[in-house]
Amino acid sequence: MRNILERLVGILLVASVAVAAGCTTASPTKNGGSNENGGAAQSNVSKNTATRKSDPTKGSIEVTSIPAGAKVLLIPTDEAGAGEPQSKGVTSTTIEGLEPGKYTVDLEKPGYKFFQKEVAVKAGAVTKIKATLKKH
Repeated sequence: MRNILERLVGILLVASVAVAAGCTTASPTKNGGSNENGGAAQSNVSKNTATRKSDPTKGSIEVTSIPAGAKVLLIPTDEAGAGEPQSKGVTSTTIEGLEPGKYTVDLEKPGYKFFQKEVAVKAGAVTKIKATLKKH
């Protein structure tokens, strides 16, 4: 155990010396670029997210509720019956990348009645659900 700890400390020391000596290949800058090109490049993550186009063979479901913050469960349904419920966050949310077909969307919020709606997802389309939850 002691040998393992000594090796880890040695590796950390070598890495910290390399960083202090400026041996890094790309350190982040204020604008999300790297020092390799003077910080001129923007972050690829934000650039790709902003320009990414949705898959035309998939669909999505936009779910909103009044009040907001209801738990969203998605249940795929087909000829064989209902699949396993999948948690998809809370409202307001958009569930993307869905195969075309039938789904059931359940909304749950403490103090409110359960909401359930069946929807058909079509390729390249956004199906919208706007639920007004009723108090118990």
